[in-house]
Amino acid sequence: MDKLDYWKLCTEFTVVQAALIVCGIAPETLQWEVERMVDSKCPPGYVAIRTALVHALQSGKLNPSKKSFRYDEQGEETPYLDIQQTTLEVAEIDRFLKRAGMVCEFFDRTGSGDHGSEQGLNSLPVKLNAALRAWTAVSGDPARLRGKSPKQALEQWLIENAGDLALLNKNGEPNRTGIEEICKVANWKPEGGAKPTPSTQALPPPSRFIRLPATAPATPPPPEFFLSDLDDDIPF
Repeated sequence: MDKLDYWKLCTEFTVVQAALIVCGIAPETLQWEVERMVDSKCPPGYVAIRTALVHALQSGKLNPSKKSFRYDEQGEETPYLDIQQTTLEVAEIDRFLKRAGMVCEFFDRTGSGDHGSEQGLNSLPVKLNAALRAWTAVSGDPARLRGKSPKQALEQWLIENAGDLALLNKNGEPNRTGIEEICKVANWKPEGGAKPTPSTQALPPPSRFIRLPATAPATPPPPEFFLSDLDDDIPF
């Protein structure tokens, strides 16, 4: 096992530990020395990640599980965070990174599946990761497709989960353009839905009209003629 794998037993990390892990470094190697280093000597990316975490904590965009402050020489608490003692939960770190457009497999504990890759779904590029997760969620939930096309259902799911998928724009709103592109990849019915399959059963033959024989017009009675054997004499 890699050194970092053992750290997955932890559910909370200090700011220093979290920043080192994002850099791919096991915390035990540098967590007590890294803050005494000149910034230029720190591991690549460490200073930027630590700074982003601290600023997010100070602005309230990141919620700590425990917040600690430094003490001055007189033992008085200062307004400066103690990043060796302030801790963050795994889910909170994961949420923060995704909102910033980063996916760190170590902190993603969603169990979204492997999909045939040894590195797992969460090591994929952000948009491909979002497409696969949207496809999995929507195609496996008939309720989401009720009354909607696959594209509409995918779009709704992506908007609902935009924060966790790093699909927010600089204003904190869902990135509609990015979501539209992802829907094109995840949509399994781009033609707009399956056409109904024509029935193979033959249609019943049309009903025949029942025609009654026409009634012949009544034959007028033959004209009455006086019979020749009648007496021609007119009686008086």
